Amino acid sequence: MVCHCLFEQSGTFKNEFKKLGYEAYDYDIQNNFGQTDYVIDLFREIRGGL
Repeated sequence: MVCHCLFEQSGTFKNEFKKLGYEAYDYDIQNNFGQTDYVIDLFREIRGGL
């Protein structure tokens, strides 16, 4: 199972999923904690998908 954590800059949930053996990635507009896998404007992506 692959877990995608949106708006989760700290990596808290992503890292817990990884501890449980899941493949996990997080996405956010900033990387202040050095944990964000993909720095992306999620709101722009959501609006663009409409």
